[in-house]
Amino acid sequence: MSEQAPSITELLDDAEAPGESSTIGMTVAGGPEGAMGFLDHFSDEETRGYMARKGFKDVQALGASFASLERMISSDSRRVVLPTGDDDAEGYERVFTALGRPQSAEEYGFGELAGADPDFSRQAAQWLHEAGVGKSRAGALAEKWNAYVGERAAAEEAAFEAQSRSDWIDLQRDWGPKFAENTEQFRRGALSFGLDRQEMAAIEAGLGTRRTVEVFARIGQALAEDRFIEGEGRGQFGMSREQAESRIASLRRDQAWQARWMAGGADEKAEWSRLTKIAGS
Repeated sequence: MSEQAPSITELLDDAEAPGESSTIGMTVAGGPEGAMGFLDHFSDEETRGYMARKGFKDVQALGASFASLERMISSDSRRVVLPTGDDDAEGYERVFTALGRPQSAEEYGFGELAGADPDFSRQAAQWLHEAGVGKSRAGALAEKWNAYVGERAAAEEAAFEAQSRSDWIDLQRDWGPKFAENTEQFRRGALSFGLDRQEMAAIEAGLGTRRTVEVFARIGQALAEDRFIEGEGRGQFGMSREQAESRIASLRRDQAWQARWMAGGADEKAEWSRLTKIAGS
């Protein structure tokens, strides 16, 4: 029995669909029914969506876009190749230079940092250079530093002045009628060391106003007790006999002072002793 000849439909089923072996050149909607479109060749949804948004319809459009992008990148003088890794010293030098880092730390030229000694300022400039900071950014950082230090210094000065005023008020309250005498002793004690205003200010900044006044008042008092220059009725610190006598008369009228003296007050007894020595000289 001879083989049965295939039917026409069977022959059509076995035949290769037109264009099936060359589907890449098809457009999205083009080609015979059942053929793959250009976007169908991208299995990744995100990539296929990107191609659709960009309007790529075939390989030719995609290739033309890529070629245009490559030409633009290769001709852009601002393009900087990033370092390949942390050990790519040459790559980092290239990037730092492109970002405006000067050739040396001295070229930053932002001068000394507020509140810092020259050595620290030079060291800071070196750190910025090693970190690859551009010149304009280093200058902006120096301005921020100086503004911050200035604000801090102003706040600290205001706080110190407020505390100093409070210390003087407390001393006046605690010393009472002896305030004027004790402050004079403070002045004499400070002068005996030959200290100028700047040196006294440094001591006051370290000890505080109250402690500084108390210390030098005691020094002045001790010097007044032990050292007198005889002659012309005047002691070493400039109190005349008349002034001593006036002070004695005032103390004799001061009942509170006399009560402290009678109770064995050391300060009162020392003052009386000094005054009587001057008045009798």
